[in-house]
Amino acid sequence: MYIEIIILGQLLSGPKHGYEIKKNIQEALGETVKINNNMLYPALRRFLEMGAISKEVVESEGKPNRHVYLLTEAGEKIFSDIIRDFSSKLAGNQMEFLMRVALFDRLEPATQQEILQKRREVLEDRLEHYHHIGDTHPDKPFVKEIIRFQKDQVEHELEWIERLKQQVQNTGEKIREDTDRPPVE
Repeated sequence: MYIEIIILGQLLSGPKHGYEIKKNIQEALGETVKINNNMLYPALRRFLEMGAISKEVVESEGKPNRHVYLLTEAGEKIFSDIIRDFSSKLAGNQMEFLMRVALFDRLEPATQQEILQKRREVLEDRLEHYHHIGDTHPDKPFVKEIIRFQKDQVEHELEWIERLKQQVQNTGEKIREDTDRPPVE
């Protein structure tokens, strides 16, 4: 699902042709996300069928026609629904979580906090699991090292989530302050 979020997110900033979408994603996310034509173009076709995007054909002399994709109002609503749909199962997927965090500027602070809380709950469950299995392999030192490494990663991400929650809270407070002030004349 995060691929759909990334593609629609690219179109939020304006019309783009397929190669431009793919190139922008690769530049922004590097090796983190591999998107190929077999992922991109079927997703664009699905979005066209759903009415989430429209396609304009731009003719070029001596070159193949270029298809430019534009996000529709329905697409903005679909994007909003997809990014807000964050079940516990999705919260367990790091890329699903990171793609939503990358687009936090498109979400209100309450939704941002919900996403962070769901991810936090998943990580706390993992951490409990790692604590439970940590001593079950006394004769396998490298298995214990892997468990310790995974536990450290989870603890680090939990610390990061707490920092994000604080940033979201501060941003929400600033927004409330700004909206509570009388207009300057």
